Amino acid sequence: MYRTTLLLASLSLLTACGGDSTSTSTGTGTNTLSLMAKYRDACGNETAASDAALLIHNSDYSNKEIIYADVNGKLTYQAENSSQTISIVMRGADEVSGVKPVILTTFMDYPMKDIGNYYHHTNKTDDCDCQNFALNVNVPARVNDRASGRISGVEATGQISNNIGSTFFDNLFACKAPSDQWPSVSAMMNFTNPDESFGVFISDISNSVEVTAELEGIAVDITTNDDDAYRRVSTVIDGKPYFDNFAFNTTGNVYAFPSSLVDQYAVSSYNVELPYMPGADEGFFLTMSTENTSELNKTFDLPLPTIEYSQMFDILVNDSGQYNLSQTNMDSINIGIKAFKGNELMLAWNLYAPTSGQVPAIENIDITAFISDNILDASVTKIKTSALVAGFSDINGYQDFINNMAVNTSINPIQSTWPRSEVAFLDITITDVSLSSSTSPINISKIIKKHISTKGTNKASSNVMSKQVTDIYNIF
Repeated sequence: MYRTTLLLASLSLLTACGGDSTSTSTGTGTNTLSLMAKYRDACGNETAASDAALLIHNSDYSNKEIIYADVNGKLTYQAENSSQTISIVMRGADEVSGVKPVILTTFMDYPMKDIGNYYHHTNKTDDCDCQNFALNVNVPARVNDRASGRISGVEATGQISNNIGSTFFDNLFACKAPSDQWPSVSAMMNFTNPDESFGVFISDISNSVEVTAELEGIAVDITTNDDDAYRRVSTVIDGKPYFDNFAFNTTGNVYAFPSSLVDQYAVSSYNVELPYMPGADEGFFLTMSTENTSELNKTFDLPLPTIEYSQMFDILVNDSGQYNLSQTNMDSINIGIKAFKGNELMLAWNLYAPTSGQVPAIENIDITAFISDNILDASVTKIKTSALVAGFSDINGYQDFINNMAVNTSINPIQSTWPRSEVAFLDITITDVSLSSSTSPINISKIIKKHISTKGTNKASSNVMSKQVTDIYNIF
């Protein structure tokens, strides 16, 4: 049965009082929940998260107990029940307002099992080797024409100069662990009159300065239920997307690049609108449908989910906390928030839960052992909230989703885990937020109501398409 999951972000988070703490594994019973908490930096270096913690919750989300990680990042809890509502606490690398940021992920009714390695990705480069590279790509098949060049696999694309017969990529920024090789990259050159694309896959960017693009792209045929939809194709190699390309109009082509190295192709249709929300500094609403496949010789029918942005917005501002998304055949929801001091993250929180019920009394989640109400109230100046609805094939309900969710790896479930997926995503950013003496603890519904109103949506300009769709692929 093809159902949908939901990742819905941001309502009301906060810190209250209560809950006891322990320093080691606790609980009694025959079932064991365990994980190894680890930090992973920008180039894949891993370190034990000895400052991680596991919150065991009561039915009202108050803290039943706190379990702290050992020096190896090991967290263990034993109980007779087969599932448990938990929160995993990780910490940011750099202090903000004198404390390390809190990265909090809450799972309702998580199965009592060994999660394995549980990662928080820090994006730090302190222990990485990082360099700038240059790459010139020649295209023998179109020596008299100018291409539009794209590159995938680097941290930053630098400057791109499209010349007659070749494209020059300068200041490509890439990082690696000291013991690893430099990352693989792909370059593709799109031509018009006639429309063609040629690419090259480079297994180690440091070994190439001058290369030839001889892989010929295959135009992928995509249909959908939205005449204004855009299209995207990525060629997945070794679990990572390469030859990432978009079409921002109904006539342009998107291309896949066959090779013996290819795992699969991620083929998508999508649309982006800009909700008119006076008081919000940024906001967009995206719907997307994706198929992961090894077969290109067909037409991909990828209808967009028929979900209005107002449905998710209403959940974000609902005072009662009651919600019901079961009529859309969704499998799970996720509620979350990011709170910043300027551009520095102080708090990130996500909750995974079933598709209907009562939004929990989030203020019952006590994280004052890690960051205080007073520090949050005095420091937070920006709130980022979002609502994501995502559906996956071969998933039947929340427990099925949570049992199959790859929380212990860096695999992106939209790209890699399920053959088909649907996404609807609302993202809102509000700056100049003052919590001090006004809203304590943080309550997203009150903040949103205080700052913004909705007036409908407008079509997004093409220059935001690539960024917003890439953001979706990075959410999980």
